[in-house]
Amino acid sequence: MNRKLRFFAFALIIAGLCGLAPLGYFWMHSRQALAAPTVQVPVTVLPVAPEVISGHPMHLSIPSVGVDLEIIDGTYNAQTGAWTLTTDKAQFATPTVEPNNFTGNTLVYGHYRKNVFSSLHTIQPGAQAVITTDNGYTFTYTYTSNETVDPADTSVFLYKGAPRLTVQTCTGAFFQNRQMFYFEFTSYQKQ
Repeated sequence: MNRKLRFFAFALIIAGLCGLAPLGYFWMHSRQALAAPTVQVPVTVLPVAPEVISGHPMHLSIPSVGVDLEIIDGTYNAQTGAWTLTTDKAQFATPTVEPNNFTGNTLVYGHYRKNVFSSLHTIQPGAQAVITTDNGYTFTYTYTSNETVDPADTSVFLYKGAPRLTVQTCTGAFFQNRQMFYFEFTSYQKQ
């Protein structure tokens, strides 16, 4: 009987091992699968277009030189080379872009007169200019440089690049030239 018990015990061990074999096989392969390196799938992130903020200019302030002016629309006649002008306001050159945070040149111009731009020639680098728009935004610019150009020079209309403000007035012994004051865009704010 001892022999039968031993045989039975041996048969149980063999049967148990046979039953554990598939379990051991799956356990081993699952560990290998977990240890396998993961494949990184590249994710394409599309750039988000910036929100373009702009508005029609209504007011210009350059506190450091005492400029505080209403802005009205002004036009340039390419055939005669003449600009529309007033004696007490600044004009927004409608062929240029409205103030914005994205691109282009905004041109504001006016007479070299006491109540318009006669103090502009005293401006210093770093001075701030602020344009207020009809939709309640203020666009702030920082003065960087100026240049004198011939009245026939219309390159100001060809500017492509970061947003900027150009303020134009007359200069010269007989006010025969145009002086361009360039301001880099700094910021905008909703009032």
